[in-house]
Amino acid sequence: MRLAYNGGAFYGFQSQKGEKSVATTLKEVFKSVGIFGKIIGSGRTDRGVHSSAQVISLEIPIFWQDLGALQKQLNAKLYPHITIKRMWHTGDTFHARFHAIRRGYCYVLSKNNSPFLNPFALHYNLQNPERIKIALKMFMGEHNFKAFMKKGGCGDKNALCDSKQTTDSTTRVIYRAQLREFKKFWVISFWGNGFLRAQVRLMVGFLLEIDRGHLDLKDLESQLKGAMLYRIPVAPNGLYLTRVDY
Repeated sequence: MRLAYNGGAFYGFQSQKGEKSVATTLKEVFKSVGIFGKIIGSGRTDRGVHSSAQVISLEIPIFWQDLGALQKQLNAKLYPHITIKRMWHTGDTFHARFHAIRRGYCYVLSKNNSPFLNPFALHYNLQNPERIKIALKMFMGEHNFKAFMKKGGCGDKNALCDSKQTTDSTTRVIYRAQLREFKKFWVISFWGNGFLRAQVRLMVGFLLEIDRGHLDLKDLESQLKGAMLYRIPVAPNGLYLTRVDY
């Protein structure tokens, strides 16, 4: 099934002891309608990160033949922070995370400082959009993004995640990276075969430092080659998981 959720209401997607997560909330609601299958998500969004396209897979009992009725009942219980957008049957071997071949994220910047927008976009107005477009092109292609990974993190392509990261485990391919202006917003989007933990937030943070003039394109080139020049992730409230392809 495909979900949308307000990440600001949760301590990330993955279940964490003593914290309210998306997965924990789903598990409690599913149990209330007789569904006890293990929830597998296509990606582990961090605390405060939103999604319009998270995909989960789980086994549903045979008595729930009417997926439309099930979706309606679940959405009533998940309101207001989670919405199931679509449900469908898959093969028994389908795995929401490891069968995903591409993912897309976008980061939203708001030109306006509004208490109604701030939970869902970072208040920041770009000063040098053309320079940012050049920098985004540098992210495209295959790179070892270890310098753009949160310490102790792992990637959503990896079957196993531990502290012993290899070069291959931190290599990703970004097919598209672009900047769009839409009314009072700037939207930075990435589409790739996988992303490391906090990778997009670290990349956007680097881009904003370039926009401020604190870093330049040569600094970005150096960090893509492994230099640790700037590793402060931008706030999570503007980040969205927007696409998962199979």
